[in-house]
Amino acid sequence: MDSGLLGKERLENNGLRNDDRGRNTTTRRELILLPQGCMVVDTPGMREFGMWDHTSGINQAFAEIDELAAQCRFRDCTHSSKPGCAVRRALESGELSWEWWLSYQKLRMESAFLDDKEGYLAAKERREKEISKLIKQLPVKK
Repeated sequence: MDSGLLGKERLENNGLRNDDRGRNTTTRRELILLPQGCMVVDTPGMREFGMWDHTSGINQAFAEIDELAAQCRFRDCTHSSKPGCAVRRALESGELSWEWWLSYQKLRMESAFLDDKEGYLAAKERREKEISKLIKQLPVKK
């Protein structure tokens, strides 16, 4: 298991394949309690996580983004192109990392799916286009 979750290496990892996807090394089920109070189930064949209590969890984990959004000039700010956007200003200044912002966007999309499965696909397509535009604006690392 990733040291980022536990603070130490715990489970075996076989590295990545040529397509940057992991190789399954799990041979038995295991429930792991994380220091943050969360639990992770490691089981053969598990490919994704689900969220419980997603709305309050996202708000707690990304509280600084909600605080920035409250400072935007317009109440309906999409944080992509409207003038006076505090989130965009924080992204451009480096106060808010692009990786953190994209994680927030992804979790918001998953949360929307849990709340409204019918409208999810249309919203997902719109959001993916917006994220693609943001990614193209990322500074290139040398």
